[in-house]
Amino acid sequence: MTTHVGIIGAGNMGFGMSRNLLKAGYQVVVYDLRPEPLEALAAEGATIATDPGEVGRACGLVFSVVLDHPQNLAILEGPEGLFKQMAPGGTIFVCSTISPSQVRELADLAAAHELRLLDSPLSGGREGALVGTMSMMIGGDGAVLAEHRAVLEAVTANLYHLGDVGAGEAAKAVNQILVAVHDVATAEALMLASKSGIDLKQMYEIICTSAGQSWMFEHRAMRMIDRDFETRGALKILLKDIKVVLETAHAHGLVLPLSEMTRQVVQAGVNQGLGDEDDSACVKVLESLASFSLADLRP
Repeated sequence: MTTHVGIIGAGNMGFGMSRNLLKAGYQVVVYDLRPEPLEALAAEGATIATDPGEVGRACGLVFSVVLDHPQNLAILEGPEGLFKQMAPGGTIFVCSTISPSQVRELADLAAAHELRLLDSPLSGGREGALVGTMSMMIGGDGAVLAEHRAVLEAVTANLYHLGDVGAGEAAKAVNQILVAVHDVATAEALMLASKSGIDLKQMYEIICTSAGQSWMFEHRAMRMIDRDFETRGALKILLKDIKVVLETAHAHGLVLPLSEMTRQVVQAGVNQGLGDEDDSACVKVLESLASFSLADLRP
């Protein structure tokens, strides 16, 4: 039975996962470059590691919750990487949103070190991570998933096994099409409502009870209306994700016009210096094009 679980990356998702694992009674070993989340988790009983290798030596199961493919390579390879420091037979779940081909490459490298690596990208945001209601899309050996199901169920309410390694990342790419497109569509809808003289909070209520409703509208529209761009999910991360979508589509010979147009809006926001703001800041791109702000009509 797994008792020690490692988390590498204590950001929006990894922090919540760590807390839920602690609540479930697991011994959690955490590594991150930033001291603030580590101090908070240490106060709740987590063990703080000084490098990824320390996590690997202590745990037979490790979640990689870092940003992208280069960051995964950084914690997996090298003398203090998981590949060298985990005992043979250990399991790594890659929760990052990367391309299916990239995670298959990582799984092959892990297998060469007698480790099992599965892709397990997440959806549900910081809020879902904190309360354990995220969706987890898994690609890899079903027997390994079954072996660690109890741990997985401690951090997510919706667990999906999609097939072989890479299938989880493919499903996440599909999800991120709708995340990104609906984010920008939310901004467009509010701009039109504002220019039409409709009270935006009333418009919010209308959409939330009408056919135009989406999870992204429900969770992003009020941030745009209230000018609350405190970062929950950064715009630059959304850009990274939509690029993964387009890379995956290209590998299948697909053209995704809406995804490409959405990428251009998100890219423009990052180019304007909004990358570290919440992804709801995409509305600022449309506002700059219209020389008009949603804030202009606020009382």
